[in-house]
Amino acid sequence: MFHRLESLWMIEVKAVTIEPFITQAATEEAKDTVIDALRKTLSKPEPDLVPLVMEEDGKKYAVITGNSLKGTFRSIISAQLTKAGKDVCVQDVKLGDSGLPEGRKEQCKPDNPCFVCKWFGTAGRQGALHFGFLRSVKPLEEILAFEPIPMIAIRDDTKAVAKRAFLLIAPVKKGVEFRGWIKGENLDEEILGAIAEVFEMSKAGFVQLGGLKTRGYGRISMEITKIEKYSGAPFKLEKKYEGKELEEFLKCCRSKYHEMLKS
Repeated sequence: MFHRLESLWMIEVKAVTIEPFITQAATEEAKDTVIDALRKTLSKPEPDLVPLVMEEDGKKYAVITGNSLKGTFRSIISAQLTKAGKDVCVQDVKLGDSGLPEGRKEQCKPDNPCFVCKWFGTAGRQGALHFGFLRSVKPLEEILAFEPIPMIAIRDDTKAVAKRAFLLIAPVKKGVEFRGWIKGENLDEEILGAIAEVFEMSKAGFVQLGGLKTRGYGRISMEITKIEKYSGAPFKLEKKYEGKELEEFLKCCRSKYHEMLKS
């Protein structure tokens, strides 16, 4: 929701899978699409887990949803702020029977947001950050793992093979490039620094997206390739950050974020 539109920001994102990657599709038809792309005879009638797929200009591509990205960024930034002793709330929908986690507060009121809710939103308040879909650069048939990956599920209590234990997973392979964007309204150096911090963590291999993260899937390396800043009134391109200038700008923003964590 616009209150006073000072600036608009467009952050271009590049992501590359470090490990096989899987995002659960919502329809059974998606499995048929993946079977066609694999062109293989499977040990089961169909794979159990396949990537989320979207069609564009007659071709099918794997996608990572903006919701998945937003949740990952919010979770990491919230954890950093909590460790630094800053006020961070927990959304009511995330509360379990155990109550508030140590170091967190109850959900923010719309008119009194914590740092995280200011940028990511809370009930009754739209956030200033908007995460777009990341789409694979190459079409589906070129990015699937060469062979579907089998997985055996073991029960924790008896260590026996669980019911419906044999799963067949058709993930996106390692080294697949995705492209997309993050948009923002009235962003400042602190939140840009927080976003840049998550990108740096991903380059070191500590950010995972999608499913089966504890089983070797989902590690992804992300980088910001360009930032454009537009003035709100009148609307026009004010500044474009690329190359060395982008690197220096993000370094400065991370420094501002680090100062906030220490203050």
